[in-house]
Amino acid sequence: MLSSNLRIYGSEIFYRLIYDLNLFNKVYIGKSFISEENTVLVVFPKNLSTNFLEPFYKSNLPIIFISDIKEKSLDIGNINNFSVFLKAPIEVQNFLEISKILISKFNFLKASRILIKDYDLNSNTRSIEKKKQKLKLTEIEVKLILFMNESKGFSKEEILENVWQQRIDLDTHAFETCLHRLRKKMKDKFNDENFIYLKNKKYFLL
Repeated sequence: MLSSNLRIYGSEIFYRLIYDLNLFNKVYIGKSFISEENTVLVVFPKNLSTNFLEPFYKSNLPIIFISDIKEKSLDIGNINNFSVFLKAPIEVQNFLEISKILISKFNFLKASRILIKDYDLNSNTRSIEKKKQKLKLTEIEVKLILFMNESKGFSKEEILENVWQQRIDLDTHAFETCLHRLRKKMKDKFNDENFIYLKNKKYFLL
């Protein structure tokens, strides 16, 4: 049995089948779109109205769409990275494996996402996002942001020692170069000129 839950939309028969097999922690029949932790949504779009389906297409939750109609014929748009389309009929074991993969992938990526004020930092994809605008970052830029997010204000010495593992007596411009590039990227992409700022010889994030 999987520890995740299942919420099924558009098929009472499939709900009864999965419920009786006792493959998931909990199984529900969905009446409306609900965002829940540790839950895979199973949608039979052929049996549901366009208005009802709209929030599912826009969602970033793990969703399995099932239909005996080809995917292109359903006009379900570009589904997210945590969703798949399965052509009916399907094998239960295959369905179980796909559910397991989706929830694992979703939980892994969710754990790598950190909210920093108005920004969503994803350390796994090395990107930072705000209002659906996404900026790619380097590995050292991600490390710098994560370190600076842990406290209020760091000196150049502390940053070099913890992010670059270098002593200040080493002649290096690594921090200044990284800081200049990161500031420029944030300004060009998000028009943010104060993402990292200097005050009283300490650097602050936002």
